[in-house]
Amino acid sequence: MATTVHDTPLVGRPPDYKSEYCEMLVDHMATGMSYETFSAVVGTHRSVLYAWEKKHPEFKDAKKRAVEASQAFWEKIGLAQAVGDKNYGKGSTASWIFNMKNRFNWADKQEIAGAGDHKKSFKLAYNLDDDNTIDGEVVRKSIEPPEED
Repeated sequence: MATTVHDTPLVGRPPDYKSEYCEMLVDHMATGMSYETFSAVVGTHRSVLYAWEKKHPEFKDAKKRAVEASQAFWEKIGLAQAVGDKNYGKGSTASWIFNMKNRFNWADKQEIAGAGDHKKSFKLAYNLDDDNTIDGEVVRKSIEPPEED
């Protein structure tokens, strides 16, 4: 018989919605977990979560806050690994990038609306030296698109 993370049997009808699920969801996702895995915590399946979103505006809002909390969790890990924070271990850059692209719609390519109705595209491509520099210069917090000629 299938069970949740709390070893509660998954039988019968799904559990009723409870308002405390809102903060439980935010707390769950703040640890980096996905929205869908919350269904295992409350002993139901993802389709019930989707139905709760439609029926309970406060749950839909909690999901939005929870996604932001989850992204913050993963960004902290990525930043810590990028600067060599030993508390986070070496990690896998490829796995982290894959996670960010698939869960938070990150992309290598950015489209920027320019004057008029056209869009301009550019790619950011750089390699960090071992000391987190590019050709001896410290990497800045943000990279601006190139100026137009």
